[in-house]
Amino acid sequence: MLGFQLSEALSGSYYMLDEPLVDRAIHFKVDLGVDGLRAFLRRRRVSAKGTIFVEGIAEGDGEGVPATGAVTVRLFEERRIPYDLAFTADDGRELRLRGQRDFFVHDVVDSLTILPASLYDASGTEIGRATLRFDPRRELPVTLRSLRPTVRIFKER
Repeated sequence: MLGFQLSEALSGSYYMLDEPLVDRAIHFKVDLGVDGLRAFLRRRRVSAKGTIFVEGIAEGDGEGVPATGAVTVRLFEERRIPYDLAFTADDGRELRLRGQRDFFVHDVVDSLTILPASLYDASGTEIGRATLRFDPRRELPVTLRSLRPTVRIFKER
């Protein structure tokens, strides 16, 4: 099966809903992968695996904590790209970062470079809000260099 892999990094700030005046740093870097182009074209889903740093919550060793999830590419049908990443906070709580890029023809650059998102606890309660950005001048060349086609060969039994 043909597929592809690439890396993406976004950074920005977030605040907790119970402390809306305190901005903190947040960033993530994920490797995005598709194992089969046919399945991707049908579901538009890309797996995501990497690290997320959420200041004061999920810092790990200073480089962040492991994160896994998916990015769904609905750019042409629904003009949006939803993100859903799960991770474990430093205190052991299971958290999620969910957000989506909304595509607007009249503002293509911001549509594709800004990711508004929210942080959720294990019960699905929103606990924080974030704005992450993809800096095209710095990150686009890195992302494009990371693009790799993949081939997975199944052996018959």
